[in-house]
Amino acid sequence: MDLSSIYSDVKQLLSISDKNSDLEHNINHYYNTEPDENKLEILGDILSFIDKFSMFKDIKPFMNSLHTCINNTLEIEPESIFDFEELLIKNSIMHFVQQYINYSKITQKDQVLEFLTDSLEKLQKQPLIMNLGLLLKPMYQDQKYLNNLENLNEVEVTYNLDNNVDIQIKQKIDKWLETQDINLNKQDELRENLKKEFKNLITKHNLALDSEKAKKLEMEVMEMLTLKLTMESLMEHMQEDSFGPIPIK
Repeated sequence: MDLSSIYSDVKQLLSISDKNSDLEHNINHYYNTEPDENKLEILGDILSFIDKFSMFKDIKPFMNSLHTCINNTLEIEPESIFDFEELLIKNSIMHFVQQYINYSKITQKDQVLEFLTDSLEKLQKQPLIMNLGLLLKPMYQDQKYLNNLENLNEVEVTYNLDNNVDIQIKQKIDKWLETQDINLNKQDELRENLKKEFKNLITKHNLALDSEKAKKLEMEVMEMLTLKLTMESLMEHMQEDSFGPIPIK
């Protein structure tokens, strides 16, 4: 199969139009030095990934979320193109679990870890994905939640609404985290980069770094990274039984 036919298959599976598809542009942008056979490898991984969620293809918001996960993962440079599928799956699981936590209003770390351990630790990829999909299906069919999510996205670009500053900053950090390579061996570097990103956002919103509001927000965004590192640790432990998980700092 050639590139154009696979792009067409991907768009069909995701139910997106040519107008709304930025996949080809992103692959050409982030993999511009790669030969066509490597782009075919990436697209093959994307097709395989989407196919794992085929039973949810009629739920448009769900497929939109898959589209987002794919584009976010394309922004992360893998060590090898043959690592792309694993990176895509990990990035997507983190994205979906975070959505589930937000939807279910799970705020206590112990509850989050209990959910992750009980639901994810012993599952292989396909049943893991199926369980996550079934878990999220009611969320993507909840029109009230989807409307609220859309309203939050609209709020995000309105920076003069002081009462929504914390929401905007956390949304920005969440999107930033989705474009990072969440790697346990790089957790110190990730924390330092997150602090810089957070400082830039605080300055942009005219907040004082030593204010109580900024200090509280910093704790919350660092916890967002800790959650993703925890999920990464659980998934690595699940896939590599012969190795112990790397401690979270």
